Amino acid sequence: MNFSRVTLLVLLLAGFLVGTSAHAQTRSYVCPVDGARVTQVGGDGQPAPKMYSDFEVPTEAYANRIVACPSCGYAQWAVEFERPVDASVVAYTNQNLKKDARRVAEPRFAWKHFIDLMRFRRAPAREQVTGLLYYTYVLKRARPGGGQDYDLEMQIKQIRAEVLNLLFAALKDDPPRSERARLEWLYLAGELTRLTGDPKRALPLLDDVCDLKETAGNLVGNLACEMADRARRGECFEDYQGGFVDVTTAKPAVKPVELPKAVTQTKAAPVKPSAPLPPMAREAPPRGAGDASAPPPPPIPK
Repeated sequence: MNFSRVTLLVLLLAGFLVGTSAHAQTRSYVCPVDGARVTQVGGDGQPAPKMYSDFEVPTEAYANRIVACPSCGYAQWAVEFERPVDASVVAYTNQNLKKDARRVAEPRFAWKHFIDLMRFRRAPAREQVTGLLYYTYVLKRARPGGGQDYDLEMQIKQIRAEVLNLLFAALKDDPPRSERARLEWLYLAGELTRLTGDPKRALPLLDDVCDLKETAGNLVGNLACEMADRARRGECFEDYQGGFVDVTTAKPAVKPVELPKAVTQTKAAPVKPSAPLPPMAREAPPRGAGDASAPPPPPIPK
């Protein structure tokens, strides 16, 4: 499999891992909001942890990490889906997600519902970092035409910027316990900063990890050195299967504006010259000495 560079970003989330037993290929769940029976199809047989290290597996595998109800729109990590939910979550789901519940059959909409609920319940920063990064991977799989969808790229950029804010908050309030994990977090922060269009700010973060690559480990350490070189050259592009994307050069599609036929086929009426103004009946009154618009007085003879 041809792995992209950015797919290794979530290696730092190894400190978040919560192991669980493997799910069967197909499993059914009971929705805690409306009691509907939800069938999760397409499982890859792998454990579905709440937090995990990612290697850019296909979108179908991402869908396995969460379960979404096509009846009410509720979405949650697979390992937590059947747990009782707060009344406020039920109300939010019914008011905001139920009307679009059927669309969760598509992974990107299932994840959109999950992200909305995760933000609503104010999940811890670490959990939000993982959920939002998963969401970017699902969106990346939808890239048409070699990453030329401007709106999609800007959406991914915006989510990455949100991840950065959460990541720095987690580094401050709930930092990793080991030095290696801390360096992995810094690598992710540096690379996301570079990919959101700020290589100058990303460089010191990536350089720090590169200088301590023996502690960070060969994989993250070598990546940090490579991405630091890119940041040093001012490069913000991201490798992925089939091409690369640079948010600093992405441009929206400009469509030519076509005027309605009624406008293009109708000749404009000739403009009539304005009638001359009537002459003044009398001269204007003299301006006062204090009037700033009055001409300056003649010089006083010596």
